[in-house]
Amino acid sequence: MTIVFTVYFFIIGMLITSFTNVVGLRIPVGESIVRPRSHCPNCGHVLGALELTPVLGYLALRGKCRVCQLPISAKYPALELLGGVLYAYAFYQFGWSMQFVLTLILTSLLFILVMSDLAYMLVPNKILLFFLPISLIVRYLSPYENWYNPIIGGIVGFSLLFAIFLASRQGMGAGDVKLFGLLGIFLGPLDVVIALFVSAFVGSIIGLTLLGLKRVERKQPIPFVPSIAIGTLLTYYFADDWVTLYLDLFL
Repeated sequence: MTIVFTVYFFIIGMLITSFTNVVGLRIPVGESIVRPRSHCPNCGHVLGALELTPVLGYLALRGKCRVCQLPISAKYPALELLGGVLYAYAFYQFGWSMQFVLTLILTSLLFILVMSDLAYMLVPNKILLFFLPISLIVRYLSPYENWYNPIIGGIVGFSLLFAIFLASRQGMGAGDVKLFGLLGIFLGPLDVVIALFVSAFVGSIIGLTLLGLKRVERKQPIPFVPSIAIGTLLTYYFADDWVTLYLDLFL
């Protein structure tokens, strides 16, 4: 049954990620996530059921609008496929538990903000405020060391990024600061610090790669949320293993 449910959540993950893509594109510009229906931004063609099917719709259309032939960005099916993998892995890792629910909420939050940052370089307050009470409630229903751990994690995450924000003379976006405060609730005080370093490392790799490929110029702003998302999820799943390995090697 584990395999069956893993496949099930792979499909569910793709469907939900397709929806989070819509949320990440519409909320920052004040649009409803319900109306109008999904459509081609060039010709206005309203997408049908097949066209809205995650990944398969993109393949069936060969990456172009059926009416005007405008190319469809490959980031949409790529994120949908990744969402399916992450949802399936979350179930495989945690099974039927509150930790599984917490993981799905965190993953969905990150997908929304990645899309928003890629499209507009914005981390909308509306999204953060929506997920804040949800994260606190589910976090307190999940296994944790003590009742104040999520609160301290939020304070540590916000404070660290706020200090960097001030030191860099606002070279980092204020949205990233608030996001790390929210991530601290999910991760706790130790893991949010680890996530910061991992995110910075990932961001450096991405930035250097883009510079090497001449996709960006020096001092050109680069969306940081994708790096934060990668660093956060790596930390969320593997931080305990990293700490154990460190203690075994050096203590």
